[in-house]
Amino acid sequence: MALATIPSGLVITPKLSTTTTVSPRLPCISPKFRATCSANSSNGSSATNNFAALALALAVAASPLAAPSDAHADIAGLTPCKESKAFAKREKQSIKKLESSLKLYAPDSAPALALQASIEKTKRRFDNYGKQGLLCGADGLPHLIVSGDQRHWGEFITPGILFLYIAGWIGWVGRSYLIAIRDEKKPAMKEIIIDVPLANRLLWRGFIWPVAALRELVNGELVVDDAD
Repeated sequence: MALATIPSGLVITPKLSTTTTVSPRLPCISPKFRATCSANSSNGSSATNNFAALALALAVAASPLAAPSDAHADIAGLTPCKESKAFAKREKQSIKKLESSLKLYAPDSAPALALQASIEKTKRRFDNYGKQGLLCGADGLPHLIVSGDQRHWGEFITPGILFLYIAGWIGWVGRSYLIAIRDEKKPAMKEIIIDVPLANRLLWRGFIWPVAALRELVNGELVVDDAD
């Protein structure tokens, strides 16, 4: 009977099994930490990659402004005039032609003085072409660059803006004069015989014609109605 009671004492083993129930909790903890760590690393790496991409894009966009190329002498096969052999040859030919004509006249005669002045003007013109950074072609003639390059604005952009401003100034003053005399008894006579004091006042006001035109455009006074 004592031997029979020994197996019945094995009921303690379920307590061991209950203690082993802690072991399933341990694997649950490690995946949580792993998931959290992996999520943080991915977010950090993605943020770092985005920041790096943004910095690279800004650097590429700012590179033409921060470090422009040294020369655009190869634009359409052009070279700087001061380095062009054809340009120097054309200068020599122009001066030589004037000097050959100068030999036909007395040194102090009027034609000789005029030719001497032409020679000096020719030298200054070619010298200015070289100093201003103009580009010459194979023919030795300067070519204007109208692509919008800031280093060549003085060739086309700046003169074009000045032309538009002066033309608009003249047109605005004429328009203002016609508006000022339209209520006169004989406005046609004021068009034939210009009212100089009135025209002089309007002339100085015309310097700010872009501002005046914008103001009239906003107020609806720039263009008359179709009924008028």
